[in-house]
Amino acid sequence: MREKFKSRYHESRIKFMATGESPKSSVISSQAPYWSDLRLIFPFLIDSWEHFYYIDFPPELENTQSTHQSILIGIAMSEIYRLCEICTPEIVEVPWYSCLQWESDWWNEDIYWYLQQKFYLEKWDWEKMPQVKFSTNSVEEYFGASSVKDTYLLAVGGGKESTFAFEWMQQANLPVEAFTLHNAGGILGNNWLQKFPVFDYFRNKSHLWEIQAHPQEDPSEHFAYRGVRNDPTITNALFLMMIIASQQGHRFIVLANDKSSNESNATYRGREVNHQSAKGAVYIKRFNDFLERKGLPFRYVSICEESYSIATVHQLSLWKKDILNDITSCNEAQWDEGSYRWCCECPKCAFSYALIEAVTDYRFAMQVVGEDLFSSQTLEDIWSRLSNYDAEKPFECVGEQRETLMALAKCKKQRLINGEPLGFLSNIPNIEFDESYLRISPPRNIPKQHQEQLNSVLK
Repeated sequence: MREKFKSRYHESRIKFMATGESPKSSVISSQAPYWSDLRLIFPFLIDSWEHFYYIDFPPELENTQSTHQSILIGIAMSEIYRLCEICTPEIVEVPWYSCLQWESDWWNEDIYWYLQQKFYLEKWDWEKMPQVKFSTNSVEEYFGASSVKDTYLLAVGGGKESTFAFEWMQQANLPVEAFTLHNAGGILGNNWLQKFPVFDYFRNKSHLWEIQAHPQEDPSEHFAYRGVRNDPTITNALFLMMIIASQQGHRFIVLANDKSSNESNATYRGREVNHQSAKGAVYIKRFNDFLERKGLPFRYVSICEESYSIATVHQLSLWKKDILNDITSCNEAQWDEGSYRWCCECPKCAFSYALIEAVTDYRFAMQVVGEDLFSSQTLEDIWSRLSNYDAEKPFECVGEQRETLMALAKCKKQRLINGEPLGFLSNIPNIEFDESYLRISPPRNIPKQHQEQLNSVLK
């Protein structure tokens, strides 16, 4: 399984891009979604091939038949983005959904936010971006949701930032439920359950809405696509969370995107390319403007948007150091059939290891991840790309290059003091750690009282 999957961003996948071998199609057509008990089904046609995307909800979900089209379109579009990356079409058709011109323009811009990495790595012209066409029939604009309260639905993924966000909101006694979207189940199996022990902690502290999503057949295998996968988890999660928030009356749908999401990976033909663009401040504002214009009562909040990833790990180590043993921050290991949780070979493992050691110590970081990643020869190029401003930042969910450099400098200083082996750290200059990277502030688009509660529990 490990050799077969090779994570979404594996180096071998990047090398596949721009070879001219990526599959293409003429038309991707989205058919009207429907419910079958607690399963929400999205059918598609890719030219003549039928594709079905399944989303399974827990029994706590009620009134499935009344899901508004303004929410369903967001879930459909996120799967369209995924399909466009795997088998890029000339055009996308969504005949079951009607919208005004401004919304059509919004979605046709939104597709760029997710396919920008694909087009950059393939070296395609931006003009070849697929055009999305909707129905021109009468438009239903009114949402008519039940009233919402200033309460929160927080997405947790089992990694550093979302675990911090969960603990922060718990410590501050904010009214919050948790949500997770497992892109597993069905043909992908349920092996992820043993990969994320921190979920037991979430379940014990709050109600956790666990959603499973999977295709009937993996389109990447069907079309033999071996390139990078920038799966649109953000859009998918946001709109799926709205289904639950509608029932539970939550106003705020919360993700834990940190400040480094604003840093781009590259510039290509006049446009910045940012693997994490849908997590950044510009996109958050753009999405909330969309919600307001559509009359949807929810607000997208990134609770870590004013903080760096290293600050979230530092704060967790002060509150509950041992919980760092239960997080998993590796996109490779979660798909493997074995029991290991860290592959110790990818940029995300490397970045996470550096942060954990920087805010704790050498022995604790090795305990969490399993080995000393600064001594790994296979990671030397990755360490350089993570911390060198002149190198292209890896297409992974990692922090700013200066943030990584600060973490490495702090690790080096600690190891020199303790007489521990430096490994790659011998290449890092002796610079003082910038303490501003440890500052934490609550987001500004939540009630003032909740901001004060969050500030009051920081150490």
